[in-house]
Parts: sequence; C-alpha cells; structure tokens
Amino acid sequence: MKYIITCINNEVEILDDLYNKLSRIVDSDYLVESFINAEQALIACLNHIIVGNEILITINGNNTSQLNCEKFIIELYKSSPNTKNIIFKDSLDIDMIENLINHASLYKIIPNQLKKIDFELIILEAIKINSQERRLKDYQEVLEAAVDRRTKEINNINVKLNVLATTDALCGVKNRRSFYESCGPIISYNRRERKPLAVLMLDIDKFKYINDTYGHGVGDEVLKSMAQKTSKILRKSDVFARLGGEEFSALLPNTTELGALKVAENIRQEIEHMEYVSSKNETIKFTISIGVATLNSHDINIESVLHRADIALYSAKRNGRNQVVLYNDELLEA
Repeated sequence: MKYIITCINNEVEILDDLYNKLSRIVDSDYLVESFINAEQALIACLNHIIVGNEILITINGNNTSQLNCEKFIIELYKSSPNTKNIIFKDSLDIDMIENLINHASLYKIIPNQLKKIDFELIILEAIKINSQERRLKDYQEVLEAAVDRRTKEINNINVKLNVLATTDALCGVKNRRSFYESCGPIISYNRRERKPLAVLMLDIDKFKYINDTYGHGVGDEVLKSMAQKTSKILRKSDVFARLGGEEFSALLPNTTELGALKVAENIRQEIEHMEYVSSKNETIKFTISIGVATLNSHDINIESVLHRADIALYSAKRNGRNQVVLYNDELLEA
C-alpha cells in the first residue's frame, strides 16, 4: 500500500516547489502527485483508493477546472474521510470554510507563500498524526477482534454449560430439572386455553436383571437405545426426559386421552421388538411399562399429573409389565 500526497495548483512553479520539498522528506512508502486540474486529481485519488492506496494529504491551491477546492474536498471526503486536507490560498471565503467544516474535514489553512512557512514541518506533522491514527485504528481492530473472539468463546461455553445443566449425560435427553422447567409454562398454557394434555411415565422392565446379568455398561447402552427410540417416535413439541435410573417421562401437549394411549402403545411395541447386541455379541431384548394420565382442571403443575401417571405405571408393573395403563381413580384403591 502507498500513502498518497496530492498537490493541486494552477501555477506550475509552485507545484514544482511543492514536489521537490515533499520528495526530500518522504520515503518510498509515499507517493507525491501534482495536478493543475482538480477533476484529474479527484479521478487519480479515487483510482488509488480502488487499488488499496490511502490518500494521506491533499494540498489545495487554485486550479484550472470547474471543480473548485471546496467541491474537491467534499467529494474526496465521501471515499476518504481520514485524509488531511490542507487549503493553500491567500484569500478564503467564510461560507466555503463553514461548508467544509460541516460536510468534510480540514487539517490546516495556510497562505500561498512557500518561502514564509515551514511547509516540510507541516507535512511531517500531518504524517506523524496519520501514523498515530493508523496505529490507534489497528489497535482498536485488534482489541475488537479479541473482544469478539472472547465473546464467542463465552457464548459457546454458556451454550455448553446450558446443555450440561439441562441434558442427561448418558441418554442425551432432557434431565429431571430441565423437564420440570419445560413443563411449567406448557401446563399453564394448556390450562388457560383449556387444551388437552397427557403425561407418560415409562420404566424399563426388570432393568436390575439386565445390569446384574450383562453388567452396568450394557445397562447404560440399553437405557440409551430406549431413549433414542422413544425420542424418534415422539413429536418435536413433546417434552421427553430421563427422571432417574430407568424411569423416563414424556409430556404430550394438545393430546387427548385416546391419542396418548396410541402413542404409549406405539412406544411399547417398538421397544418390545427392538434388539440390542452387546460388544460380546449378546442379543438383549427388553420391554417397558407405561403409565398414562391426562391434565384435569385441578392440576396446577406437572407434579399432580406426573403422580397419577406414576400410579398407573406401577399398576402396569403389578399386572405383569410390558403394558400401558391409563390412570383412573380405582387404581388408588388397588
């Protein structure tokens, strides 16, 4: 990238003096260009910007085009707002200065007399200021990138922590805490809108026998396979979780008693026909029992519905396992 210093003046002698003075104080990173026509200067500046060069300083004297100093600076400002614009004239119009201050930027206003001013010092100061601004901009970009990177890292950590806090580590479904938190608003909504809702309690039959016979590692795999199969059967709007051990629960919004029984029976049959093959090539078949309960007008939270589904589940266990039982008040007397 080159840093461009653009000189505009309709007096060739002045342009030559400017070029000679500037060429002596800048190195190869800087390119000094001189024009008697502001339109040509503007075109050259815009071309430099397109190829990635920076218009560092403009020195604006009188010129031979219809594009006067004021219009040149305002037009350049649209593409290069950080350029240090120097007006190099003996007489100035106050309206022009006001317009430039309001719509562009001015670095200095100096008289058109090279012999009476330390022009080299003015340019070196402008270069120094520009260098400081670039370093500050680079630092800000590095800082913003670091902050952005750190923010993303924190967000990723928060997402992972949230997953860990709400997901059962073994089965990959919601845990007990997340289940209760998710069910609360759904229960409230269904009660308020008087919509049907059902809860399933699911338990793997004779799970202790599986652990004792094949080992806890196989038992864990059985839990995972059961959870994965059930998750695929349930809808995305349903809430499915492992409550602990071999017990799982599912909340089914907008689901009637008949609909819940169909879903439960479908799950029971799918699990009954499923086979798990262990690393020792042992084929393991297992079944589940399911209790079903539906929301009624007295239920204010998930606890009461879950309790009834649990009663129905234990009725299924007592009656031989591998079955679906719908809660009714008679089960309380059994």
